[in-house]
Amino acid sequence: MDREQGQLCARVALDRQAREVRLLFVGELLGIAEYFVLATVHNRRQARAIRDATREALKAAGYGPPMASSEDPDGRWSLYDWGVVVLHLFDDEGRRHFDLDGLWAGAEEVPFKDSPSGATAESKAHHAPAEAAESAEAAEPESPAASAAPARGAKAAKAAKSIKAVKPKPARAPRTKPGRGHSR
Repeated sequence: MDREQGQLCARVALDRQAREVRLLFVGELLGIAEYFVLATVHNRRQARAIRDATREALKAAGYGPPMASSEDPDGRWSLYDWGVVVLHLFDDEGRRHFDLDGLWAGAEEVPFKDSPSGATAESKAHHAPAEAAESAEAAEPESPAASAAPARGAKAAKAAKSIKAVKPKPARAPRTKPGRGHSR
């Protein structure tokens, strides 16, 4: 059942024109998830469309909403965590920078069936270039790559804490300063 959930996420991303879509079994290498779906998008709008379509498809298949999600304010990456499956969406720069393809090179790549549009994973997915942006990694904060790192003690614990569930902020009443704005 977990495998089907990962395959469904990968097919939806592929059907929504994501590039370099890969489904990796990381369960034997990582304790926080079984499958990673990696996909490259052209822009934030496409990432949101994939996010929304994935949520709808998983809901229709009987899965709940993501347990957690995180998005880069600059739009380089987005992460949606369903517990067993984690969907990583990157722009080209983010895909090269975080290099999850290289980090999880030892993970088994899982084939996924044709998407509803008829395209296959093999016809659209291309492996990301092996070139790593090492100098950029030193300058940039750790985000999805850190959360995906294999258990490495304190670094892994810090990364796990960095992923938080998105919670709406409670509405607050407007503040007024004493003596201002009130007439008696």
